[in-house]
Amino acid sequence: MTNPALPPTDEPATPAPARDDEVPRFGFPVPLDPVRMLAGVLSRWPWILLGMIVFAVLGAFAGKLITKQTFSISVALIKQRVPQTVQTSEIGQSFRPADLNDATLLATLLASEPRDLAFTKADNGLSTDQASSLVEASQLENTDIFYITYHSPVSADDAMHVAGIWAREICEYTQRLQQSEARSVLTILAKEVVALEKRIDDTNRELLEFAKTNDFIGGESQVAAILGKLSQIELKLDDARTAEKALTEQLAELDGKIRHHSPLMLSLRAAREELANLRSTYTDDNPLVQTKLESIAYLENQLDALGDGKAADLESFTGTPLGNQLYLDIIAARSRLTEAKTRINALESQRVTTAERLARFPAIISQYDALRSKRESYLSELSLMGKRLKEAEIFASSSPGSWQIFQKPDARTVIPSSLTKKPLLLGVAGAIAGAGLAIFVTLLLTHRSTRRSVLECCATTSAPLAALLPARHGEKSGFTDLWISTLAPVLSSSQNPPMLWSAAITPQDERFFWNELSTAAIEDTGKPLTVIDLTPDTLWQDSPPNDSIVWKPNATPEPGSFIRAHELPDSSRRKPLENIRVWHALVAGEKSSLTRYTTSQHLASVYLPPCTGTIALSEPASGIIRKLADQLSIFLTRRFS
Repeated sequence: MTNPALPPTDEPATPAPARDDEVPRFGFPVPLDPVRMLAGVLSRWPWILLGMIVFAVLGAFAGKLITKQTFSISVALIKQRVPQTVQTSEIGQSFRPADLNDATLLATLLASEPRDLAFTKADNGLSTDQASSLVEASQLENTDIFYITYHSPVSADDAMHVAGIWAREICEYTQRLQQSEARSVLTILAKEVVALEKRIDDTNRELLEFAKTNDFIGGESQVAAILGKLSQIELKLDDARTAEKALTEQLAELDGKIRHHSPLMLSLRAAREELANLRSTYTDDNPLVQTKLESIAYLENQLDALGDGKAADLESFTGTPLGNQLYLDIIAARSRLTEAKTRINALESQRVTTAERLARFPAIISQYDALRSKRESYLSELSLMGKRLKEAEIFASSSPGSWQIFQKPDARTVIPSSLTKKPLLLGVAGAIAGAGLAIFVTLLLTHRSTRRSVLECCATTSAPLAALLPARHGEKSGFTDLWISTLAPVLSSSQNPPMLWSAAITPQDERFFWNELSTAAIEDTGKPLTVIDLTPDTLWQDSPPNDSIVWKPNATPEPGSFIRAHELPDSSRRKPLENIRVWHALVAGEKSSLTRYTTSQHLASVYLPPCTGTIALSEPASGIIRKLADQLSIFLTRRFS
């Protein structure tokens, strides 16, 4: 549909530029052709074969010179686990040497100490420096059986003799390792035992000092004794308080009695009797009555004074036989009361002292028990360390070791080495080295072709193969196929002319290409081929084009024509490049052509979309190997296009 906002135009619509992800790309992973390089190497096969033969003979001869027959024998050793029954206590984990893993045990088989001792004892003329290259060790998979192998360069008897000594030395070596470990632990345990004994002695002294300081010998009997003593004090205190109360009551009673039998009371009674007799005769106003009343009042005042004063002199109440007796009883009771109060004070002081000591007992007992627990812990640890010490002493004096001979050396298991294996291996290695050296020398000294395969042409342009054409010679069917299958459909379906980029080929190759292409076009359509040249040069200076070509230098591109560019046009003629959607690269199968394309294409890539296809001009290969390589390269090119 046309946009109504725009005026109508007769010019054809410009198609949208192709996106990079819509343009087919050539996806070969490397820029070189490994098939061509391999063919170049194989084409020099006579030299390679000669180098292989010469160096194979030299390698076999050298192998023959250095080959010496050896006699190999293997001795089977079985892993012996450390016994777990040597335990002298019922608690804790018993001491036993470390149980080594298979990798460590394999290393003990190749240890230098037992190996050197075995060769020294064998005295077979071999030095200990040679021993490491004559022995090896291995493990039988998923078993506890290991093999030690000795390759004797002397004789079969020497192989059996040395292997037997070596196996015994390995067993004794692991025994020494376990004994050494046990002695190390023994030293540590002995130091720990001495340290524990010192701690126990210090704790005993601390307990003794604590007992002296706190007058505590430990146990519940001392607490029970303190509790009994406190109970007795309480009982005695209760008795003393009861006696005090009884004596106080007795004194009060005696005090009342003595006050009733004092001389004042007797005088008061007599005065009151006389007052009664006087009142029977006289009135109260009589001087005699008044005098007697005053005498009675005086006596009463005296008695009141004696009654109010508790500390009054008791001698005031004496003078009568009963008063005298009561006085003596009061004095005795007061003496006993004072004694009872003194006893109460003493008992209360004892009770306070005893209660305070009893109150301190929980802390004392706790500290004492802590010290005893500390000592018991040290004693238990000392007992356990002593047991471990005995266990370590057992292993230090006699260890079982980690190995036991499972299969002794047997003459039937001695295997003589092959006298042809090493020459054969060195011959093969020499053949490989000779082939490599021959390849290197021939590639360095002989002529290296500058011809490149079609695979490298497409890898250079990063575009799929559009056509593989002969360069100046050969059949012309390739041009007809190129025209009919690739170029003619583009000319008929697109308003924008396709472009052919010819910067990579020489003028001679390009003239050949245009002449042959125009011949194929006129044979197909009957019309000459129109070419718009954006970069006119001296292409047709020496030889004019065929009549089937209409060559238009610096003309405006038109539908049904080809655009030719040998290099990036001048700035005034670059406008047509904006409308190009399809363009092919012309390259020749030569190193110089690919170099020219790489040099010129990076400038054109600013104005042009990715290359649509590669048109390769290639000379036929010479030689069967290179022809086969060309066919394989063409197959790979079409596979990755």
